[in-house]
Amino acid sequence: MRTIEFLSYLRRLDVRLWVEGDRLRYNAPKGVLTPALRRELAERKEEILPLLRKAGGAAAPVLPPIKPIPRDGELPLSFAQQRLWFLDQLEPGNIFYNIPAAVRLSGRLDVAALERALNEIVRRHEVLRTTFRATNGRPTQVIAPELRIPLPVVDLTHLPEGERKEAVERLAREEAQRPFDLARGPLLRAKLLRLGEEEHVALL
Repeated sequence: MRTIEFLSYLRRLDVRLWVEGDRLRYNAPKGVLTPALRRELAERKEEILPLLRKAGGAAAPVLPPIKPIPRDGELPLSFAQQRLWFLDQLEPGNIFYNIPAAVRLSGRLDVAALERALNEIVRRHEVLRTTFRATNGRPTQVIAPELRIPLPVVDLTHLPEGERKEAVERLAREEAQRPFDLARGPLLRAKLLRLGEEEHVALL
């Protein structure tokens, strides 16, 4: 990747660069500047500094206007998707963009209805059916026409009541640390923990 292309990637990652004397300064959203990306910045510093000075000292993002895109050809990634894909290329299997949630559900629960509701949301929102494929080295979106997200149930009722909370925390932590395969998907997981007849925790 040429330095100018690297700077373009940094813009899409919302990384701001500027020059102070002979020093290269940067600011980035939390979690974006991975160790690999920091090394890349350090290695390219001597090439980046002249470009920034020529541009007036800063690499400011220039964002194009949002326009509808037809669905009958290759779909480019959004800026947020490019950040996700780029970080995955730098450090495959990372969990930087995992967004875990645990929701306690109290009362009678129709598990089948909950699973249908989850999959209805997936059906309505194509972003939840999207994966990323590299074509000639360039990432594109692949939107599945259909996708079913399973809702496996883990029964914890056999555990003593005092151990169930520990089990929930452990399982939630394990799920949050599982990486996603951006090329194969799905990029959404769900699991239901059963603590009692009318007590459940949904992990997303």
